[in-house]
Amino acid sequence: MSRVRVCRKPNCNKLISFEQSNPYCSEHAGLYHKRNPFAKQQRKQNYSMYNKYKRDKEANAFYHSKQWRTVSNHIKREAYFTCQCCGHTYDKTGYLVVDHIIPRRVDKRKQSDEDNLWVLCKRCHYWKGELENRIYQSQSLVVNMDTSKKWDRGKMTEWILKHEHK
Repeated sequence: MSRVRVCRKPNCNKLISFEQSNPYCSEHAGLYHKRNPFAKQQRKQNYSMYNKYKRDKEANAFYHSKQWRTVSNHIKREAYFTCQCCGHTYDKTGYLVVDHIIPRRVDKRKQSDEDNLWVLCKRCHYWKGELENRIYQSQSLVVNMDTSKKWDRGKMTEWILKHEHK
């Protein structure tokens, strides 16, 4: 008998061949994305420009700290390198982002709180950013704190998936 493994989709227990490069069964095969060989270089250039010209210095220092790298890697491993919104998984670095549910700019006390972090693919992270731009329009920290209590992980996931598949 050949070696088998379980489909990577949460709650799917279908068996697939161990040698199969796609970690999903035939029903969920569309969730797997292969890597673009030139993506790393492009991503590195875009990220560098963002850090240099758009991100504030304090946030840049935080996101490049050893503490953040440790927490971020831990969260990704716990999520099995799978987007906690749409369920896509990625086998290479750079496609997943550890995101703050309540943004760091709204509540810095939760910047390293694991309950305030989740793993998103780049696409879901884009839509999460669009949602944040809509709901955190106030300059008032108090208003933004109140707003953050209305948007939990489930509500955000629902909004992201609705807008992502229009």
